[in-house]
Amino acid sequence: MRFSLSLPARSVILTTFLVVSQLVFIIVLTQVLQTSQQRLEKQWKSENLLRVTFSICRAFSQLVVYVHMPPVMRDVASSDPVVELARSRRETVLLQKLAADDPRKNAALSKFMASYAGLTRLMETVLKHNDETGGFPANFGVPPHFRSRLNKYANDFYDAGEQIVALEKQQHDAEHISQTAFSAFSNTLISAVFACVLLAVVLGYAYAISISRPLKHLSDNARLLSAQKPLLPQLTQQDEFGKLDAILQATSCEIERTLEQERETIDNAADLICTLDDNGRFLDVNSFAQQMLGMPASQFISTSISAVTVAEQSLLAEEYVRKVIKSCTMEQFELRLLHVQGQTIDTLWSCLWSPAEKKLFCVVRDVSEEKKIEQLKQDFADMISHDLRSPLMAMGNALTLVMAGAKGDLPDAARQRIEMSARNVDKLIVLVNDLLDFQKLKAGKMELALERVPLESIINDAADLVEEAARDKGVKLELPAGETVLQCDRIKLLQAAVNLIANAIKFSSPGGAVSIRVDRGVETVSFSVSDTGPGIDPEFVDRIFEPFEQAPSEKKKEGTGLGLAICKLVVEAHGGNIRVDNRADLEAGTHGCVFTVELPA
Repeated sequence: MRFSLSLPARSVILTTFLVVSQLVFIIVLTQVLQTSQQRLEKQWKSENLLRVTFSICRAFSQLVVYVHMPPVMRDVASSDPVVELARSRRETVLLQKLAADDPRKNAALSKFMASYAGLTRLMETVLKHNDETGGFPANFGVPPHFRSRLNKYANDFYDAGEQIVALEKQQHDAEHISQTAFSAFSNTLISAVFACVLLAVVLGYAYAISISRPLKHLSDNARLLSAQKPLLPQLTQQDEFGKLDAILQATSCEIERTLEQERETIDNAADLICTLDDNGRFLDVNSFAQQMLGMPASQFISTSISAVTVAEQSLLAEEYVRKVIKSCTMEQFELRLLHVQGQTIDTLWSCLWSPAEKKLFCVVRDVSEEKKIEQLKQDFADMISHDLRSPLMAMGNALTLVMAGAKGDLPDAARQRIEMSARNVDKLIVLVNDLLDFQKLKAGKMELALERVPLESIINDAADLVEEAARDKGVKLELPAGETVLQCDRIKLLQAAVNLIANAIKFSSPGGAVSIRVDRGVETVSFSVSDTGPGIDPEFVDRIFEPFEQAPSEKKKEGTGLGLAICKLVVEAHGGNIRVDNRADLEAGTHGCVFTVELPA
């Protein structure tokens, strides 16, 4: 059964039908009860009317018999005429009340009451006459001069009574016909009630079916949608269920389109994208596997990760898989995979375990070229360390000996040339040291010698190293007091502090000040270095700690551009962080920036 009506409309129709059926049944039932009550009242009146009529007739029959008795026999009579007359008068009053509502009985009742009145007067007269004369034993009856009137009144009285009874019988027959019609109407009403109940049941069942079937259809489609399977045909009805099913159909199409786009993206990705089960076996692999390892994607299915890993790392690969599954977080690790032609490939795995799907989602990137570049960097650093740093150190030492007079006194012009050469060699040595330190910190190969050291003593030592530069520029150093002890590598942190203070001196205006402040928190220790320079361009703040980057300034660029990058690496190696903020002192009319270093307490 199909419905185009909306659910609220269907509910209103069904409810209205039931309510109207109940109201009609109540109204008709009320009318039936009222009719039955009226019929019972009429029947009661009819029975009382007949009973009273017969009672009055019986009373006058006894009086007629009584008046015909001789006085000697009246004494033994069972009835008292006075009492009978009084009772008959009361009954006539009741008779008038019972017949008052029926116009057809008024004429017969008037004749009945007239004959009753005449008979009553005549009976009283006869009784009085008999009492005076002693009766007529010879005649044994009513005196002749009273007999004609008595017969007339008696005939009229009984004729009126018979007319009342006839009218009552006629009314009773009519009531019987009406009762028969009423019974037929009652049967029809009962049939109509049963028909309404049956129709209500049918409508209720149809309403339930019209809801349950679409709901089951929607439930099945929702289950198929969650399982990414084809949906059942769309509902043709235009109600809420049809609209909701249309939404499910559209959602299924959109999901299918999105999945198709995802599949195309994954297949065209420049990385190997795959899924593994909890035992490390491949479940799905994109087409890049052919390009990376020379093996079709279909051959990876059900293959263990250890089968595509070099032999010496097969156990390590399985250990990595177990670690990722246990952590349930994004993990990265490196593995060397084996190409079908025998060469090895360095790869970086980014993996995440999904407990809901019981799958390990992996993105595998070929980092062989990056490894080669890193090796070139390392070779370059080694070359700087052995082939460039050693000669520079030797040149510096030689120039120092010459300036000390190891080769005799030097002319002033030669001394100036040698001092300039020595300064240039020192700058080259600083450049080489910065490059080596940055390379080691970037590669994570520099080990920290941790010890408990007061932070203020490190800052004071750093200030001593840059004191000459501050004095030459007329910059005042404001140093912290107290003793804040923390766990750190003194030499590395000293290098970071020197770079920050020297950088502040460099950008401070002549006659300005560089302030170093130490603060101790609940779980951290921090120190800040603020200057009175021009500040940093907000667009450059995010790049200030990048290697070889220097803030835009009118001053001549000096140094390697690695100082702040080395500071960031040193601080992060200690588990801390570094940031820079611009400030403006409106009262003093100065600007500047503040470098803040936070370290674990």
